[in-house]
Amino acid sequence: MKTKKLFTPRDFIDVEGKDIYESADYFQVFIDQMDNERANAFDITTTTPTGSKVKVVDKYSGKELSAISFVSSNYLGMNMHPKVKEAAKCAIDEYGVGTSTTPLIGGYLDIHAELEKKIAKMHGKEASLTYSSGFAANVGVAQFLLNKNDIAIVDTFIHASMYDGLANTNVKIFGHNDLKYLEMVLEKSKGNYRNMIVIVDGVYSQDGDLPRLKEICVLSRQYGAYIFLDDAHGVGVLGKNGYGTCSHFNLSDEVDVITGTLSKAIGAIGGYVAGSDQLIKYLRHLSRPSIFSASLPPSVAVSASKAIDVFSEEPQIIEKLWENTKYARKTLIENGFDLGRSESPIIPIMVRDDMKAKVIARKLLENGVYIIPATYPAVKLKDSRLRMNVSATHSQSDIDYFCEQLNCINKEMEFK
Repeated sequence: MKTKKLFTPRDFIDVEGKDIYESADYFQVFIDQMDNERANAFDITTTTPTGSKVKVVDKYSGKELSAISFVSSNYLGMNMHPKVKEAAKCAIDEYGVGTSTTPLIGGYLDIHAELEKKIAKMHGKEASLTYSSGFAANVGVAQFLLNKNDIAIVDTFIHASMYDGLANTNVKIFGHNDLKYLEMVLEKSKGNYRNMIVIVDGVYSQDGDLPRLKEICVLSRQYGAYIFLDDAHGVGVLGKNGYGTCSHFNLSDEVDVITGTLSKAIGAIGGYVAGSDQLIKYLRHLSRPSIFSASLPPSVAVSASKAIDVFSEEPQIIEKLWENTKYARKTLIENGFDLGRSESPIIPIMVRDDMKAKVIARKLLENGVYIIPATYPAVKLKDSRLRMNVSATHSQSDIDYFCEQLNCINKEMEFK
């Protein structure tokens, strides 16, 4: 009996012989397949603020569903914190809703300068520069600093935005946290390129584990390489006052360039880079995503700034996040679920089957739990999982209910 082919997004990239509209039409095959299995867990409309409890519109019935949500990287609930919301409202009253121009030509307000000073201080750097998104920050910095005369030596699990930023330079990938292979690449590359830059994440977005940062710093310095850290998921989660991965490891002076986002623990939108004063001036005047994009809206700049103040001054919020994270890990492990390498509020529940992960996510939503299946291309085809993002705003009963529903579905689908 012939087995029905299960499509993945990989089947629809660079389809030979098809123009852009034919390719778009062809992609409908994938959408139809997910819908036929009632397994489309994406593009779901939410009708409430993103938090630990949400209401969503069911894709198949059109009805509104209430659910405990584990999909957002809103680790601290800053998007709905009263002080943060009030700051945003006041900023609109004082500065309006936008600047309608770029930072270099009239769009750089005093509130942008204040935010950048706080970001620099947070990372132990001299200066910082904000971008319209974390994606833009990674692309803008990597694209500008590295060319065909340089080499980026990157952990295989760095974010997709960083890979996009490295399109015009030489790239060598080392296995995840594989120090032996990293050293081999550094040794072979030394003297053959203008610059060597080792790039890692502070917290890896799909596995939730951390880099072996101390050892990576030692090796990089030994061979004369710079160190670039993307701390999108570290800020507000790790380190003293939530100041991130370098603070956590006490290595702020060892890492040369740090990028991050304002859209996760900080709860707003935007990205940034932090580094030396001279490097930031260089990027401020020449990094294309900065000089050709409008500056952050005043409400965003002020709310991000206030969020940093709040989690710096109210340690109980981060303590609650870690209390929930430890409880979730303990509960899921005791129930026999494979959580991979996670050591952060990002907790993967391994399924290792693309379609099964999507169907499980759908069944969970029908039973009041909203969680996203992480499937290809976010992870390898055989590494599909449910990605649980724990927040300080979750309760232990939220986590217990999620685990109960997983156990019920496991009796039917056997994915432990």
